Amino acid sequence: MRAVFLDSLRGMAVIWMIIFHTAYDLKMFHYVTWNFSEGFWYAFPRVIAFTFLFCVGMSLNYGHRPSINWRALNKRSLKLGGAALAVSIGTYIIFPSQWIFFGTLHCIFVGSILGALVVNHRKLAWGLLGAILVLQYLLHYDIRWVSSILQKPSMDFIPIYPWFWAILLGILVGPYLSRNTVLQQMKPNKFLNFLGQHSLKIYLIHQPVIFGTIWLVSQLVKA
Repeated sequence: MRAVFLDSLRGMAVIWMIIFHTAYDLKMFHYVTWNFSEGFWYAFPRVIAFTFLFCVGMSLNYGHRPSINWRALNKRSLKLGGAALAVSIGTYIIFPSQWIFFGTLHCIFVGSILGALVVNHRKLAWGLLGAILVLQYLLHYDIRWVSSILQKPSMDFIPIYPWFWAILLGILVGPYLSRNTVLQQMKPNKFLNFLGQHSLKIYLIHQPVIFGTIWLVSQLVKA
């Protein structure tokens, strides 16, 4: 079962992701001088990550209620785990000083498994959500020790803590959104739905395409 509004939201996140990575790659090739450590370009990728993770939480309500669909979970976990491993290996080869050891896809992989375990336990989900928000944003209990151990800055670091809160929020809000008559009557946007339904494939191929295109252009300009 697929929700039109969920595919559309995921499709929007895909568009934002492509825009951000295009800007990021332009910065790497020194075509722009934007600062990605503060302001809009700092917040933008975090909004994108939140949207993807929120969609993961919402989708768990469709696939694992009233009980976990273990066959589907195992199949999806293998696909996500393999894709996350490919991202780590690929970035380690090309960008060894900034390779992605736990990025958005890794967080989706682990978060999907953990989310499936709590999707049918609403009180536990609420408790975990509250605990994470209090620990991270009120008590400022961070996990910077992870980067300090690896001694490696990463191009994309989205740790399961605290980002699991976005998946939990999607789990808890999803049922209410699914009953919203406005969202349910939303007419499908074929383009957004296509992007949303193929988000993993696009995630894996879009960056090599963007980076390769900009590299090719830079070589032609130098020639």
